[in-house]
Amino acid sequence: MQLILTVLIAFLVVASLYQVIHRLLVKRATLMVQRQAAASTDAVVLPILRNLVGQHAPTTSQLVADVWGKGVLVFEYIVDLTQLTPAQQASLTQATVTAHIQAHDQMYQVTDWWTYEKNLHIEVAQLSNEATREYVHDLKKLEQ
Repeated sequence: MQLILTVLIAFLVVASLYQVIHRLLVKRATLMVQRQAAASTDAVVLPILRNLVGQHAPTTSQLVADVWGKGVLVFEYIVDLTQLTPAQQASLTQATVTAHIQAHDQMYQVTDWWTYEKNLHIEVAQLSNEATREYVHDLKKLEQ
């Protein structure tokens, strides 16, 4: 009986240890992919925004909440509209930003655009994996 109990406890310890190590490795890999995707998306989007609004362009992006799934690579850029001149505000349209991004690389797509508390929120997806493509497809279905 004691042998069975010892084997059972050992099995539970090994299984728990495996789960912890596996989770850490997967989380680390996911973070690496997200950082690389953020850097490449920033390299495309930030120069476009700087070109349109100058020094008032954001300097970095935020990963959209993990609510949509771990593999969804969508990044948010926030522009403070109170800092922009009327000419800059007029040039900063969804169509203009989308056209610039699409002209640069088809792998990126503006997925959302809204204003909240005098801040313009722009979400850009990097279509490099299936989870992100499914997310964009689902958004398009919602818009219909």
